[in-house]
Amino acid sequence: MDTMNISVEGLNVNTVTKALKSIRGVAGVDVDLSENLAIVTFDETEVNGDVLRRAVMGTKH
Repeated sequence: MDTMNISVEGLNVNTVTKALKSIRGVAGVDVDLSENLAIVTFDETEVNGDVLRRAVMGTKH
C-alpha cells in the first residue's frame, strides 16, 4: 500500500471522497480540513497517482 496527499482546497470534500473511493485500488480516504488535504491510501499495483489526481480535478466545477 502507498499513501498520497492531494490538495482539496476549494472543493466539496464529500464529492472528492466519493470520487476517490469509487476507484479500484483505493483502500481509504481521510480528509484533513485544517490542511485542505485528502490523504489517500491505495494499492500501487492497481492505481497510480495520476489517476487519483485526475479524479480530484474532475470534481471541480
